[in-house]
Amino acid sequence: MKKFLKYFITLLGGFALGIISIALVFGIFISGLTSKMGNHAEDELTESTLLQLTLTGEISERSAANPLDEILSAANNETPSLGLDDIINGLKKASSDNLVKGIYLDCGSYGGGMATAEEIRNAILSFRKSGKTVVAYSGLYSELGYYIASACDQIIVNPRGFLEVDGISAKFVMYKGLFDKLGVDFQVFRVGKFKSAVEPFIQKEMSEANREQVTAYISSLYKFQIKNIAKSRNLPWDTVWQIAMQSKAQLPQDANSLGLVDALQYETEAKNSAAKLAKMRPESAHWFDFAKYAKDADPYAYSENKIAVIYAMGEIMPGKQNPNEQIGSKSFINQLHKAQKDASIKAIVIRINSPGGSAFASDEMAHEIIACKKIKPVIVSFGDVSASGGYYMGCVADSIFALPNTITGSIGVFALLPNTEKLFGNTLGLNYQTVELGDLSAGWRPDRPLSEKEQQNMQKMINSIYDDFITTVSEGRKLSKGRVSELAEGRVYTAEDALPLGLIDGLGGIDRAILSAARKAKIKE
Repeated sequence: MKKFLKYFITLLGGFALGIISIALVFGIFISGLTSKMGNHAEDELTESTLLQLTLTGEISERSAANPLDEILSAANNETPSLGLDDIINGLKKASSDNLVKGIYLDCGSYGGGMATAEEIRNAILSFRKSGKTVVAYSGLYSELGYYIASACDQIIVNPRGFLEVDGISAKFVMYKGLFDKLGVDFQVFRVGKFKSAVEPFIQKEMSEANREQVTAYISSLYKFQIKNIAKSRNLPWDTVWQIAMQSKAQLPQDANSLGLVDALQYETEAKNSAAKLAKMRPESAHWFDFAKYAKDADPYAYSENKIAVIYAMGEIMPGKQNPNEQIGSKSFINQLHKAQKDASIKAIVIRINSPGGSAFASDEMAHEIIACKKIKPVIVSFGDVSASGGYYMGCVADSIFALPNTITGSIGVFALLPNTEKLFGNTLGLNYQTVELGDLSAGWRPDRPLSEKEQQNMQKMINSIYDDFITTVSEGRKLSKGRVSELAEGRVYTAEDALPLGLIDGLGGIDRAILSAARKAKIKE
């Protein structure tokens, strides 16, 4: 049973990819542990430079800190991969770079998370405060691609293009019918009626409780998104809402007439428009790749006072991490200890982007964070998703910040055990034979269901872990256990909804978390 606890009890399902990495903030700015590859971007810029920024697919929290990848990209004349940190830092530098006059943005095929989109969008709005311009162009705008574009001075779409400003949905694949045909059943042990990650394995349809919570959080997410679009486009909120709900703006001509885009142009024309908006002749514009600019630029300030930023991304598991696969509790704790012992580091920011995972590992990391914050401030920044185990490890920090459209909460526990008795015995002809000494000596076996005593014992352990979760949140967030129990039951929230409930401390991205850490450590901005 101990092995089962370690490897099979999870707080939230899902198999997100991730890696723990650490960066240092000198003053209040993030700095990677690997050195930048020179500073030659400046040599290639002119006084009429427009940066070309392309956002496609998923955007990771950080680009791979591998110098070899950068060398190979340069040798093959390829664009280096961009992490969220590169985008934010590149926009910061460009805002004060006199050689950069504006940005040409292609974000139509962005397919990343909502909170990541919000971080990028906010960085674009901050860039525009410098007086410089941003023009967005694409042939096809995804829902979130258009959301990012709405922060720009102008939005241009190809005349033969398409816009996906047509509402929001959440899709779930129910596997029970498949497993029924295979002869596989699942035994479920959980606490929390909203803890729904097990439903696809035991039900053919969503439960009413899960449908209720999904409806609630996707409604919150989309209302926030529409509100910001309406503000940027200077349109009434209800007008934009109806446009989306009725799919009125899928065609470029309709989007233009309704005020969602500014022009219908092909790419060459769009680039000319970007140059003109930046007050230069199109033929004199010098186009430069934003990815190279962000990689080569060194926007960091240096001081004796440092803030460590530890990135924790992916599914939570015990032990050492597997690169690009999960958060390993042992690896995370080692990074935390290094930052804790370094006298030059005055505070720690933990960036968590995780759907959860092992209860055992989440508790280990939370325990170390509690110990660490007795020595120096620990501030947490939530990414796209910081739920269940991700929330467990983060709730004990001094403060928590998240974007309004971050998914969080899911305070609940479950264990999911497959029973392959029919598949192994009837279909495959396998027959397990055991010799047992002790009622629970054989532990969990996939070829048979748990006995009544084993089921009782398992549920008892699940209940105990849930109580530990409630207690940890109660102490970390300074809420009564009764109040946490009301908010728990595995329920998922947006950060905007979580804030008034006391589950987080403020709305904002990683920059706000870093500023908070600097102030708590009394580091001058």
